[in-house]
Amino acid sequence: MKHHWLALFALVIVGCSHEQSHNELLSRSEQLVFTQPDSVVRMLSPYYNDTTMTAADRALYGLLYTEALHRSGLSTASDSLIRASRDFYERHGDDERLSRALLHHGIILYRQQQVHEAVLSMKRAELLSGDLDLPAFKWYLYSVLGDVNDNVGNHALTFRYYKQALGAARQCDNRQWTVQTLNNIAMTFDMLGQKDSLRYYTQQAQPYYEDTHGEVRATYLVNCASYMLSTGQCREAKSCLMESRLISPTDRGEKLLADIYLAEGDTAAAIQQWYRLSGSLSPDVAIQSYRQLITYMNRLGDLRGVAEFSQRLNEVYHRLYEHSDAAAVIDLQSQFDEQIKERRQYRTVIVLLAAILLVIVLSALIIWYNRRRMDLLNARFAESQMQYNLTRTELTLMRRMKEREQRENSRQIKDVLSRLHTAAAKGKPAPEEDMNALAQLSYAMRPKLRELLSPLGSKEQQVCLLTVHHFLPSEIANLIIATPQAVTNTRVRLLRKLFGETGGAKDFDTAIKEYGTDEAIL
Repeated sequence: MKHHWLALFALVIVGCSHEQSHNELLSRSEQLVFTQPDSVVRMLSPYYNDTTMTAADRALYGLLYTEALHRSGLSTASDSLIRASRDFYERHGDDERLSRALLHHGIILYRQQQVHEAVLSMKRAELLSGDLDLPAFKWYLYSVLGDVNDNVGNHALTFRYYKQALGAARQCDNRQWTVQTLNNIAMTFDMLGQKDSLRYYTQQAQPYYEDTHGEVRATYLVNCASYMLSTGQCREAKSCLMESRLISPTDRGEKLLADIYLAEGDTAAAIQQWYRLSGSLSPDVAIQSYRQLITYMNRLGDLRGVAEFSQRLNEVYHRLYEHSDAAAVIDLQSQFDEQIKERRQYRTVIVLLAAILLVIVLSALIIWYNRRRMDLLNARFAESQMQYNLTRTELTLMRRMKEREQRENSRQIKDVLSRLHTAAAKGKPAPEEDMNALAQLSYAMRPKLRELLSPLGSKEQQVCLLTVHHFLPSEIANLIIATPQAVTNTRVRLLRKLFGETGGAKDFDTAIKEYGTDEAIL
C-alpha cells in the first residue's frame, strides 16, 4: 500500500512540473514572438504533437507557433491549429489574443485563395485591436492589410495602411520595421511611376539603413537603384543592385539589373536574366520579362519564339484574371468599414437616446426632449446634405479628369498616327516605340479591343490596329515590312479568325473599325 501512495505522489509531482514547464515555455515565447520569431519557432517546434497541454495552453501554443512562423517569413498549409486558438479566444472573450489569432488565420486563408473569408478575418482583427495598446502587433497587421490592398491595386487603402504601419514601427522604435515599411511605400510609388515619392521615402529610410539586414536591407538598395536608373545613374544603380544581390537576391532587383545589361549593350546577359525571371512569382516581373523576350525574338525574326512567349504571357494574364478578386476585396472592405461605422453610429444613437430618456425621467422636461430630438434630426439632415454635396463635387471632378484624360489620349494618338503616316509615305517600317504607343493608347480607349486581339501575334495585332485607324493597305505594308497582297490576305484571314465570318478584306475593315466603338470615340 505504501508503494502505491509513493507512485501516485510521483505522478502528481511529474504532472505539476510538466504543467509548470509549459507555462514557462509559453510565457517566454510570448515575450519573444514579436522581436525574435525565429527563436520562438525553434522553442515550440518540439511540442507540436504534445497532448499533455491544457486547452488554454494549446490555444496559446497554436497562436504563438503560427504567429512566429508568419513573422519569420514561413507558412503552414493547414489552419487547424490557429482555428482552434481562434475558437478558444472567441469563446473566452480575450480580445487581444483573438485579434492576433484572427489576423494569422486570415493570412493562411488568403494563401489558400479563400480571399473573402481571409479579408473578413483580417478586418475583424483590425476592429478588435483598435483600442489595444499593441504597436508591435499593429505594425504587422497594417503591413499585411497594406500588402493585400497592394495586390489588388487599391492604392488609397495601401498607402493608408502602410502609413499606419509606419507610425506603429516608429512607436516601437524598431528600425528594421521602419525601413521595411518605408520600402513598401517607396516600392508602391515606384510601381505607379512616381519617382519623386520613391526618392522621398527612400531618403526617409536612409538614416536607419545601417541597422537593417537581410531582405529589408536588400530591398532598400533596390529602391535606391530604381531611382538612380530613372536619373541616368546606371553605374551607381548597378553597384547598389550587385550589393543587394549579395545580401538577398530579389526578382525586382534582377529585373533592374537586366535593364542595365541591355543599356550597356550586353544583350546576352539581359536575355539570360529575362529567361530566368519569366518564371518569377511576381506577375509584374514575369510580364515585363516576357515582353522583353518577345521584343527580342521579333528583332531576330524568330516567329516561333514570339508565338511561344506570347502564349506564355497570355497564360500569365489568364492566371492573373482568374485569381484577381480586386473588386471583391475592395468592395468587401468598404462594406465592412461602412457596417462598423453604422454600428458605431447606432450605438451612439442608443446611448444618446438613453441619456435623453434619463433626463426626461429625472426632470420631466418633455419640451426640452422634443427640441433636443429635433436638433438631432436637423444635425443628421445637415450632415447628409453635406455628404451629398461632397459626393456630387467628387463625381464632377472625376468626370472632368476623365474628359482631360480622353483629350490627352486623343492628342497623343494623333501625334503617333501622324508619325506613322509619315513613315508609311516614306516607305519606312514603323518605329517600335510608335507601334507600342499606338497599341497602349488604342487599348486604353477601347478595352474590348485588347481582349479581341490578345490571342493574335504582334504582326496581326499591328495590322488590326493600323486598320482601325484607317491606314491604307499599302501604308500598312510599308509599316510592317510586307506586301500589300500579304496585308490583304491577313485581313481576310483575320475576318474568319476574330469574327467567324467569311468575306473580303473590306468586310474585315468594317468589322474591326466598329468593334468596341460603344466604349469610346477614337
